[in-house]
Amino acid sequence: MPKSDSLNPQFSVGWLEYGQARGFVTDPARVAHPQDKPRVERVLQYVRGNFFAGEQFIDLADAQGRAELWCADKAGLRIHGTTRAQPAVVFAEHEAAALLPAPDRVYRMPIYTEVKVHRDYHVQVDRALYSIPEHLLGQRIQACADDELVKLFQDPPAPAAGWPLDGSGRLARGEDRLRHA
Repeated sequence: MPKSDSLNPQFSVGWLEYGQARGFVTDPARVAHPQDKPRVERVLQYVRGNFFAGEQFIDLADAQGRAELWCADKAGLRIHGTTRAQPAVVFAEHEAAALLPAPDRVYRMPIYTEVKVHRDYHVQVDRALYSIPEHLLGQRIQACADDELVKLFQDPPAPAAGWPLDGSGRLARGEDRLRHA
């Protein structure tokens, strides 16, 4: 988060796009206010006191394997102090169906940068040139590039998008490479 504000939280564009791609919304809690997130804080205390306390692990794989067994055999089958139910049973019966399916492909983090529109009405993004409308000459605009698309926009956004080019110094111009949204 570029700015932590309890009334008007501001997230980075990259985080918002990731959330949109994965189908979730971020609902932040205030910094240093554990009462805003009591369920999360309490679970951490439970795990720290009942799984990690006094344990020694050979490596990360050992810790992960033992944590999975502990969750399945002990933590998930205990009687929860508040709900008086077994967490694994509650999850299987009520919560598992609400989960989104796991993503079928890896999320590729886009590159965000600010570029200047040059005298020839082009901007350079990742060593490729893209044509830009004439009225933007000399201005700085935002660029967002990933494996599938290069998005160019002003603030406030007036987006234009082009397809990424492979190779160094290639030029994208015309309607075959640029479309205005």
